[in-house]
Parts: sequence; structure tokens; C-alpha cells
Amino acid sequence: MQNINKFLTFYDKILIVFIIVFSLGMIIYPFVSAYLSDEQDLQSSIYIKVGSNQVQKIPLTDTYREDPLMIEVNGPLGMSIIEAYNGRVRLKEAPKEDPAKICEKTGWISKSGPSIICVPNRVSIWIEEENSDIDTVSW
Repeated sequence: MQNINKFLTFYDKILIVFIIVFSLGMIIYPFVSAYLSDEQDLQSSIYIKVGSNQVQKIPLTDTYREDPLMIEVNGPLGMSIIEAYNGRVRLKEAPKEDPAKICEKTGWISKSGPSIICVPNRVSIWIEEENSDIDTVSW
């Protein structure tokens, strides 16, 4: 230990302490960020739209329950079944007339940004936050 102290100056020791503290901060940051994003979910809502008409706006807090929340919406091709559970939403079942059923294959979404769109049945589903940094999403 005495040999190391001969080579390290006071500023070297400060630099080492800074690097250790910074590294620990970078390890802890993802956990704190995940905790804070859960609080933002409380201000989010699920929007469901058929054609140009908004069918429903569901607060994301309503999805935290024992059983999944099932919503049925009618589109031009028939009935679409939407499932919302634990802060996530998906299009569970598209109409039988939907040829590719791509909207079913999209799976769950849980944050604002991605959306589920069933083009043949004209059903759109997305999550929107009250205080979001995202202005628009374009493809």
C-alpha cells in the first residue's frame, strides 16, 4: 500500500474516487429511471379510434386489475377485441375477414410512441401521456 501512495498524488486519488462514484451512479440510474417511468404511467391513457371517430379513452390506471379489460369495437369488417392489462394494450382478436391480421401480430404496447393499426378494419390503438416530450411520430 505504501508503494502505491508513492506514485499517486492528491489529484490522482480525487480522480479515482470520482470514477468510482460516477460508475456507481451509472449502475443505479436505470433502476431509478424505471421507477420514475412507472409514475408517468399514472398520467397515460389508451386511445381507441375507429375510422375518424374516437371510440374510447381509457386511463392506464384502469388496466391494473385482476382480470384483463376487454373492449369490443366494431369496424367495417366486423368486431375487433382489444385487451388491456397491467399498463399494456394489444389487439387480441381481429375480424375473421382481415386477411393478414398484422394488428394481432403487433403484440403488446406499453409506452407512448408505438401504435397498433388494423388498416382493413380501420381500428387504431395508441397510448398517450399527459406530459410527453414527443410531439409527433412519423414513419
